[in-house]
Amino acid sequence: MNFGEDLSLQVMLAHKSYHQYLLKAFKEIDGYQHYQVILQLSRFGRMTQKALCENLQIEKSNMVAIIDALECKKYVIKEVNYKDRRGRLITLTSKSAKLAGIFGSLFTSFEEHINDEVTWLEMHNCLRVLKKVNDKFRDLINQEAHTGPVGRYLIGENSTTN
Repeated sequence: MNFGEDLSLQVMLAHKSYHQYLLKAFKEIDGYQHYQVILQLSRFGRMTQKALCENLQIEKSNMVAIIDALECKKYVIKEVNYKDRRGRLITLTSKSAKLAGIFGSLFTSFEEHINDEVTWLEMHNCLRVLKKVNDKFRDLINQEAHTGPVGRYLIGENSTTN
């Protein structure tokens, strides 16, 4: 058993199953493709695009397109950020606040179905461990490629021959 391979497989399968569930549950809801952004804004209030990018690990150029799409559908508005006029604050509209409530209900239903098989403690531990793994990967990604073990391996620094 190789933890890295097993982790990769289980995370990939869980991700695929989860998104298939969401697609089925949200298929009638306009804007479901960007539900993460709507839920972040619903949970934390208005945010800068930079904060959304960091929280959701989305590239800035991709977030611009997402915000523009949500703005066109009247789910968000851009406001002046008086603390930093270079950036904008993204705020939910009443239309998307209602949508966030629908998303919340669907996630509650999902959790109730999961509770049949998984205890609260198991769910908590799963999220805690996944956060630790995610944080570790983020740290590795942020290191320069040549300083990490994979980077050294790829450029041949780990070889025993010179």
